[in-house]
Amino acid sequence: MCLHLYYRLRYHVYVGQDVVQAGKTGRVGDGIEPWFDRALLALMMQPEYRAWEEQVRLIGGCEHPIYLRGRTVIRDAGSGVVLSVFDSAALPYGRLMVPCGNRRSSRCGPCSRVYAGDTFQRIRAGLIGGKGVPEEVAGHPMVFATLTAPSFGPVHTRVDRNGVVLPCRARRGGQVCEHGRVVGCGVRHGPDDPALGTPLCPACFDYTSAVLWNAHAGRLWHRFCDDLRRVTLPGASGLTKREFAKLVRVSFTKVAEYQRRGLVHFHAVVRLDGPDGAKSMPPVWATAELLSETIGQSARRVRVAAAHKGAQDLMWGAQFDVQPIVFGDGGEGLSAAQVAGYIAKYATKGAECVGTLDRPITCRKCGGTGLGGACPSCEGTGLGVVIADLPIPSHARALVATAWHLGGLPEYEDLRLRAWAHQCGFGGHFSTASRLYSVTMTRLRNDRAAWQRARAGLAELPDDVIVESEWEFAGSGYSAVEAEQAAAIREAIEFNRELARDAADELARGRDAA
Repeated sequence: MCLHLYYRLRYHVYVGQDVVQAGKTGRVGDGIEPWFDRALLALMMQPEYRAWEEQVRLIGGCEHPIYLRGRTVIRDAGSGVVLSVFDSAALPYGRLMVPCGNRRSSRCGPCSRVYAGDTFQRIRAGLIGGKGVPEEVAGHPMVFATLTAPSFGPVHTRVDRNGVVLPCRARRGGQVCEHGRVVGCGVRHGPDDPALGTPLCPACFDYTSAVLWNAHAGRLWHRFCDDLRRVTLPGASGLTKREFAKLVRVSFTKVAEYQRRGLVHFHAVVRLDGPDGAKSMPPVWATAELLSETIGQSARRVRVAAAHKGAQDLMWGAQFDVQPIVFGDGGEGLSAAQVAGYIAKYATKGAECVGTLDRPITCRKCGGTGLGGACPSCEGTGLGVVIADLPIPSHARALVATAWHLGGLPEYEDLRLRAWAHQCGFGGHFSTASRLYSVTMTRLRNDRAAWQRARAGLAELPDDVIVESEWEFAGSGYSAVEAEQAAAIREAIEFNRELARDAADELARGRDAA
């Protein structure tokens, strides 16, 4: 079934005066908005509709595309002769449609899927090779580590032991905290219970320290990496820092994940390489067991001073986990595919599990500064929304409000807490990697662009050309009718992807049976 026919069947099929729209069947005006029906028909009757449809398909059905207007001219470097011109004037509505590229699945499903796929390939290449990484890297010692935040107050949790769910915080005697609240909880929480992660007593929960920990989590990670490769590992191997650096390189990739209590923790692949990274083997004494042992030592030791004098030092939580990564059948641990899939999944997430927002709350006009109380849009508050009116749980609202309040204090100015208040103060990168861990995201994007050019029959540009580009922003997003059509394109792309995946699985099963 051609894509164009699919849209007509999915939304509107005209048989006489009968119409089918989004699962509804009837006559025009029977439960179907007439204005939408007319607008959709007007869109599909435009001469540029098919070209617009093709543009949406080429960007994967991006939910919030960016429009650019301008042109690119390619000239011969020697003679200055124009070799080709690409002008947006020849495109539908005179503008070029490009994907938003947002990594968050809550903002754009197609673009986040591409980002997750790139992350998966980057992680996987660093585990088993490929994409320019030698396959011998699979023989390097590596582990999967999880580092968490400390406790800032008791919260509701789900306790599962061998498949049996236990009471959240069983207590006898009905003890109460200083605020008169019971410090225990006998509820056996379900996996989707909204109470999970919320404090037993909000007044006892240290919201200030929790937000500051999120804000310093990236620095704490860097301190941990420095301690591991400069102190703990050299000490455990009996070498000086300089001697160790000549023999072993510590490579890693990590992703940040939010816990329901609103604090981030990090999942990381930590690998030991030779001095040239993935291309060289480390010494035989550099083992996964040595790595597991030293990770725990560094996690317990490192500290980061808070932003102002007198504040308590920030550290990792007492709960951390280190598991070996295994290859082939047998052995206890996680497989390369499990690790890559796990990290790629969380690379597209934000603080959704906490119930907070996926976009800043600062005023767009003044950027959150308030312009000294003179901003007409926010009346000098710097807020784009009223925090008390946000449709989010009370625990998430308290974290956001605390981050906003702290962000207005001079001692926390460098943390930019107001810009990251919607993320409970965490402003670091969700997915990072050391320089020689694996292939870079830029390399993967360039390879995909080259593949798309080759599929379109476009030749690679020679080196002796001059590229002159002049582009400007020309808007973003869809109209209501265009958004419905773009949704249909996304469904068709996903449907075709599932068919291809099923066919590949069936082919693989046939090869295994043979």
